[in-house]
Amino acid sequence: MRHKPLARFTAAAILFSVGLISSFAAQTAAKQSGKAAQNTTQSNGVRLPEVHLDGAYFTRDGKRFIPMGAHWVPAKTAMQWPVQWDPKDIEADFAKMHELGYSIVRLDVMWAWFEPRPGDYNPVAFQQLDYLVSLAHKYQIYLHPSLFIGGEVGEAYWDVPWRHGRHPHADPEMLRLETNLAAEFGRHYANESAIIGWDLTDEPPFWIVGGMTTDAMAVNWTRLIVDGVREYDKLHPVVVGTSGEEITHGPFRADNIAKFVDFLSVHPFTLYAPDLFPDALLSARGTYGAAFEITLSQGAGRPVMIHEMGASTAQFSPERIASYDRAQIYSGIGAGSIGVDLWCYTDASPEQFHKVPYLRTPQETGWGMTSWDRQDKPLAREFKKFSQVVGQLDLTGIAPAPADIGIVIPDEWAKAHGDFSHFGLTGPEVTPYVSTSDGDAMPGRPQPDVSRANQ
Repeated sequence: MRHKPLARFTAAAILFSVGLISSFAAQTAAKQSGKAAQNTTQSNGVRLPEVHLDGAYFTRDGKRFIPMGAHWVPAKTAMQWPVQWDPKDIEADFAKMHELGYSIVRLDVMWAWFEPRPGDYNPVAFQQLDYLVSLAHKYQIYLHPSLFIGGEVGEAYWDVPWRHGRHPHADPEMLRLETNLAAEFGRHYANESAIIGWDLTDEPPFWIVGGMTTDAMAVNWTRLIVDGVREYDKLHPVVVGTSGEEITHGPFRADNIAKFVDFLSVHPFTLYAPDLFPDALLSARGTYGAAFEITLSQGAGRPVMIHEMGASTAQFSPERIASYDRAQIYSGIGAGSIGVDLWCYTDASPEQFHKVPYLRTPQETGWGMTSWDRQDKPLAREFKKFSQVVGQLDLTGIAPAPADIGIVIPDEWAKAHGDFSHFGLTGPEVTPYVSTSDGDAMPGRPQPDVSRANQ
């Protein structure tokens, strides 16, 4: 989760209507964990059913459901958990998540750990992910892996050591390697029912190239990585875990990538968008942030899921955050969200406070619904109640309410930069037209910040 101010929104279309549902109240350790994985599967015996997407909601065993959970970053080891491997502590986290009513957990797949050298995949990393799969079955919590991480907490970015300055969304060799790794995940887990879907990455563009990624790069990268997954895996739905791309007209906005993915993502952190949500945390406008972004993204023709959302008890009282998330969840579900995955499961442990990234972004220490020692915060109690309510919903025949308001905008705002098909120009051009607003589509020009025009 990266936090930065968001620019005034400019996007392809605004189709906003909100329905409410207030009526519904390392290697040795890996080998050991592999043995534990086999034992837990054998002792439990109950496997999660396959999940499909019927165009409106997730389904399992022929019945629609709304997965509920949060993003998992372990309290004690944080983003170093793959190399500070502690299977017993990890299982304790899954047991706690099960107690809270989780049916989904989003987690990070560290790119450098899975591919330490170009094209050379780490078997220990896959053994660890296999262990998490076994815990998913045991505790009946679907896994939602986020690939090519990368960035996740605060200002940190864990790069692959062999990138050598190449642009991961544009360099041909990087694209080949990323597509191959995506195919390897698809090959390894093509029929694994514990995985609810693949998140191609968290909050693209990759943070190290955020200002250097064009519309064309985003479109091509998404298409290639999806094709990589689909080489072997025809089962799992695919999403790109975007944050704020619609309200900033970013290159990974919904209208650019919708045709390649199965559903879309929003990370409605209203407190980090003061230009759009200048009011207090519990204001009416602030608590409709999720519903707003969901409805905006739905205009691209795909269902939408809340991937990250919340606030930190390093900044607000625990009770206030619980009320904020409760209102956001209800209004988000009412607007048609197909799932809720909060940021995040647990606070960081005190020993992490003096280490980066928490050292440089101290507000990141308090985003959990539990304390670092697995004690319930007010949000955990609210989440448990909400999970019970959502579990009783009959979603048969339900669909988001059709929009009753629209704001018509120019055609070129709904397409990738560089598409001149509706510019009113006909016939051959002796002197070609060049648009300064489409500078990123021209050789040597940067991505223009078109969102500033609305400030």
